[in-house]
Amino acid sequence: MAYGQRWHDRNVQLRIGSMVLLLVLLALNVFVVPFTLAPDSAFARIVRDVLLSMILLSGVATVSDHHRLFVAIALVAGVAILVRWTGWLYPPGKTPGLLDETALFSLGILCVVIGIKVFSPGTVTFDRIVGAIVLYVLIGVVWAEAYQLISIRVPGAYAGIAHDSSSIDRSSWIYFSFVTLTTVGYGDITPVAHAARSLAILEALIGQLYPAIVLARLVSLHVAGSGSGSNQA
Repeated sequence: MAYGQRWHDRNVQLRIGSMVLLLVLLALNVFVVPFTLAPDSAFARIVRDVLLSMILLSGVATVSDHHRLFVAIALVAGVAILVRWTGWLYPPGKTPGLLDETALFSLGILCVVIGIKVFSPGTVTFDRIVGAIVLYVLIGVVWAEAYQLISIRVPGAYAGIAHDSSSIDRSSWIYFSFVTLTTVGYGDITPVAHAARSLAILEALIGQLYPAIVLARLVSLHVAGSGSGSNQA
């Protein structure tokens, strides 16, 4: 019995620690690295690859208590990390968009996994609350990857500063993504291509609806947990 309790406590600590670490890594990936390192330097690429690998591995650890989710994200993370690091073996420009497509797919799957964890039935725990914040930031990162991929596949898809930016300069896409997600809309970057406009509309809708949906879900879970506790008493 004592062994089972210790195992449960360690599992809880792992979930909380990995979720907090995931939030910290995402904050570095969004607010620090894109705006402090030269985008076309080898060091910046190494930092981005290390951060992406750590983000995916942290995501795997956050769902260690869900066998199916754990297996799914572990497989996707393993493939994404392998593709990311083997990309160093190929000359630049030989695989245009491949790294971005891999990052987009793996982070998208991580979004789904974290979303299932946040919105699934259960009690309101600290890692669930942090997970809600992580999911919001992840949405912005995923859309930034999508915007960057569109700029590679569709030349001139954006008007403004992003039009003249290098395809590997993520700062413009991170900036545009979170400006759109928070519906600030400064107007210095404008989507022109149909795919870019559709993504921008969808992200703006998510940015409007997500806080209300998360708040309502967490409140309902808290009320349900309190009700079940009083009934048991």
